[in-house]
Amino acid sequence: MGIIELVLLLLFLLVFSYFSHKKKLLNFEGILIANAVGLAAITYGPNPTLCFLAVVLFFVIGEIASNYPKKKHETRNIWNVVGNSLPALIVLSLIVPYSEYGIILQLGFFGAISAALADTLSSEIGYYSKKKPRLITNFKKVVRGTDGGVTRLGELAGLLGSFIIAGLYLLFMLFFQIEISPLTAGLHFLILIGAGMIGTNVDSFMGAQFEIKKILNNTHVNLIGSGAGAIFALLLALLL
Repeated sequence: MGIIELVLLLLFLLVFSYFSHKKKLLNFEGILIANAVGLAAITYGPNPTLCFLAVVLFFVIGEIASNYPKKKHETRNIWNVVGNSLPALIVLSLIVPYSEYGIILQLGFFGAISAALADTLSSEIGYYSKKKPRLITNFKKVVRGTDGGVTRLGELAGLLGSFIIAGLYLLFMLFFQIEISPLTAGLHFLILIGAGMIGTNVDSFMGAQFEIKKILNNTHVNLIGSGAGAIFALLLALLL
């Protein structure tokens, strides 16, 4: 990384940290972990800029959706960040010892981010659905905010989140990774769309089965959901 890129990176993280603290989006520990995720992405990602941009998009779009319009959350903490980011970090940690599988692991990283953003948008935007949510396990109508409740609006929002991350990946691959064919890049795009939708619906299923009964908490459910997105992308990448 050149000196200019390093300065720009540190400047961005400084602005992100200040804004997150000022707006009470994240507490101090949450800000530290979020910065660590960004640094890990740009340090260990096979395509550092691409991986870093994916993390930036997730945090920025997720926070916009969580706080607009006039729907204020309590300040997010370290466990909120860990729940959404740990599967992506685990995949990144495998890239150095298994560098021969770099592209496949990168797809797993993006699968985790796609699932995390899809779930965030599904929950936050789905909250505004005019129709009552239905429990994902039996499709009975439930009260708004019930763990495991899904709506058509929420599913479309989840699809949008998947599309954003998959679209970033596709554009980067088409314009900057000439060793990957357009067909392969297109297949990866579809895999990441699927990873996002699998992840958000696994999250909802776990919420309906376990979080609603207080067996698991939101961090556990988020971990499983984003992990499912990573595993889905990894498995399909290996098979293809």
